[in-house]
Amino acid sequence: MANDNDMVVRQVGLTFALLASPGKRDVAWVQAHVDGYGGRTRDAAAHLLDRDVRDLRRLGVPARYVDGEVWVNKDLYELPPVDLTPEEASVVGLAADLSKPGSLGEFARSGWTKLAASGATRGNESTALSSVSNDIFQLRPETLRDIVACAEAKQRMSFDFVRAPGKEPERREVDPWGVVSLNNRAYFVGYDIDRGAERVFRVKKISRVKKVKHADAFHEPTRPLQQIVEESLRGETVDATVRVTVGVGDELAARGTRDGETITLTGVDRDWAVRAIAALAGNVVSVEPDGVRDDVVKLLRAAAERGE
Repeated sequence: MANDNDMVVRQVGLTFALLASPGKRDVAWVQAHVDGYGGRTRDAAAHLLDRDVRDLRRLGVPARYVDGEVWVNKDLYELPPVDLTPEEASVVGLAADLSKPGSLGEFARSGWTKLAASGATRGNESTALSSVSNDIFQLRPETLRDIVACAEAKQRMSFDFVRAPGKEPERREVDPWGVVSLNNRAYFVGYDIDRGAERVFRVKKISRVKKVKHADAFHEPTRPLQQIVEESLRGETVDATVRVTVGVGDELAARGTRDGETITLTGVDRDWAVRAIAALAGNVVSVEPDGVRDDVVKLLRAAAERGE
């Protein structure tokens, strides 16, 4: 396991070091700037570098090692210099997660590095894995691998899905579209054959993925997968007006508009609004409408009873 961890950390470090480099680099530079190559003879480091580049190429990273120089084709794999989309920012976070201990080796063997690379391309083309963050250490590597493989091949699949702890698994049959993240959770999106509609599933609740033979046409998505997930999981929305003391309420203001001490929220998730307002506690002067104010009071009373 330690060797697997070292390999992934070294290869991810090499990839991002080369992406940040203005040109080709030689073995000596790699030894000096990338963890895992130092403390070796030049020939040993060159051999290891050649092997790592070949591994990265098999995983989909456009790296090259020719005549003692190594580089990554940035036209095929490079993040924009300033304006990162939410998906690209998640991929950068994923790269950081890959440097942590835990399920690292398992995800390396499942092709996780390739999935991270596929999400970091410059273009707007969709990928089977758009972005996944903190769920990385809770997912079964083989499950994620099988889902993404079916999505990329547009291969109908079946799987067991457990709605809640203690519930019996349900067998579902879906035309798979991809995996996206929301609030640090990984969700699988596809067309549920039995329900006849698009559906969203928490990946950590999925197991026993199998290919399904079928004669009818594959159902394609009609809108962005991130939008499907957000709408599927969105709770009741609400409009609210909150008066706060000077200098507080930035989180609320970021979701609405501020006019002095008054923050106006329009069409925000009700549960989020109640919790965000309650978090300001003594800095809140007034809340409208009454229903939202009552929910904030109930939440604060419940927290007080628990001694929070």
